[in-house]
Amino acid sequence: MITAHDIEQGLRNRQFLLHYQPKVSLITGQIVGAEALVRWSKDGTLIAPSAFIPLAERSSQIKAVTTQIFYRLARDLVLLNHNNELTVSFNVTAQDFEDPVLTKRILASIAHSQMPPAALEVEITETQALHADDECIQNVLLLCNAGVGLAMDDYGTGYSSIDTLSRWPFSTIKIDQGIVSRMLGSEKSATIVRSAIRLGHELKINVVAEGVETPEEYQFLLESGCKTVQGYLVSRPLPPEQFVTFLQTRTRCPGVPVGLIHMAIVDHMQWRRQLASYAIRRANLPPDAPLRQTDGYPPLSCRECSLGRWYFGPGQLFADRPGFAALDAPHCAMHDVGHALVRQIQSGASLSEIQSLLDDLKLWSMQLVSHLEVLEDVGLAELYRLH
Repeated sequence: MITAHDIEQGLRNRQFLLHYQPKVSLITGQIVGAEALVRWSKDGTLIAPSAFIPLAERSSQIKAVTTQIFYRLARDLVLLNHNNELTVSFNVTAQDFEDPVLTKRILASIAHSQMPPAALEVEITETQALHADDECIQNVLLLCNAGVGLAMDDYGTGYSSIDTLSRWPFSTIKIDQGIVSRMLGSEKSATIVRSAIRLGHELKINVVAEGVETPEEYQFLLESGCKTVQGYLVSRPLPPEQFVTFLQTRTRCPGVPVGLIHMAIVDHMQWRRQLASYAIRRANLPPDAPLRQTDGYPPLSCRECSLGRWYFGPGQLFADRPGFAALDAPHCAMHDVGHALVRQIQSGASLSEIQSLLDDLKLWSMQLVSHLEVLEDVGLAELYRLH
C-alpha cells in the first residue's frame, strides 16, 4: 500500500522519471512527437502512475511530482529533439496551475534552453479543465500565448467537452482510448470518433487517437481522416535512450491518408453552400442595400479555401495518382465563378441575373466532387492493399 510518506521519500530520492510513448502522423507515416508518461522507480520496480497519482492529488503532493518530472523533461528534450522536430506533451492538473510557479519554470526553461515553445505541449483532462479556477486558466493562457501547445486529454469521457473546447485555447484533442477500443464493435463509438475528428478539422486543431493497438483500428482512423495516433501498435512507452534509438531505427508507418480526401469533399461542399447562400440571400435585397457590400462569402482564393489548403498541402501525397491533376481546372473555375458572383452582388444584380452563375457553380462543383471521389476510391484501394 503506497502512502503519502512513500511519495515524499520518492521525491527526496528523485525517483520519478519519464518514459516516452511515440506519436505517429497518419499523413507522413513519421514519428512526430511523444507523450511523456511519469513512472516511479521504487526499489528497482517501476510503478505505474495509476498507483500513486490519485494519492498525490489528494495529498497535494502532485505539484512537487510535476515539478520534479518537468526538470527531467527539460533535460530529456535536449536529447530527444536533436535533429528532430518533435512535440512532446506531458500531463498536468489544475492544481499545478493554482499558482504561477510551474508556468514561470516552463517559460524560464524555454528561454534558457532556447527550445522552441512548439516542441512542448501540456495535457489537461476535460474534468480538470472544468474544475479549474481563474488563476489556473490565466497561467495556462500565459503558456499558450508563448507558443506552448495545449491538449485536452481523455476527450469524450466528460459531460461538456464541446463547451470546454469553446472556452479553452486547445490546440489538440486526444480521443480517449476507451472509445478507440470500442469503435470497431460499436457504431455509436465509431460515430463519436468520426465526429471528434471532423470537429477537430473544423476547429483547425490536431486530433490524436490514443490506445491504438491493432492494424484494424489504425486502418479505421486512416480512413476517418485522423492525423495522429499513439498506442502499443506503434510502441509502448520507452525510456529516453530507447526512444532515441526507436527514432533512429523506426521505418515509416504504412498508410494512405485517404480520410483527408473525404474531409476535402466535405470542406468543398461547405464552401459551395456558403457561397450560394451568400449570393441568394443578398440577391433578394434591394440593389442599393448596404448589406450587399459586406463580407459573408467564403475565401475566394483557390489556395486559401479548405480544399485548396489540402490540395497544395497534404493532397500533394496523391499528386502522382490518377485523377489528381484533373482537380485543378474545375477548382480554379469555381473560384472564378465565385469572384464573378461577388462582383454581381455588389453591383446590385437580382437573383434572376445571377442564376446562370449559380448553375455554373453547381456544374463545376459536381465535376470537382466526381474527380475527388475517383481519387478517394484509388486511395481506399491502396489502403486496403497495404493491409
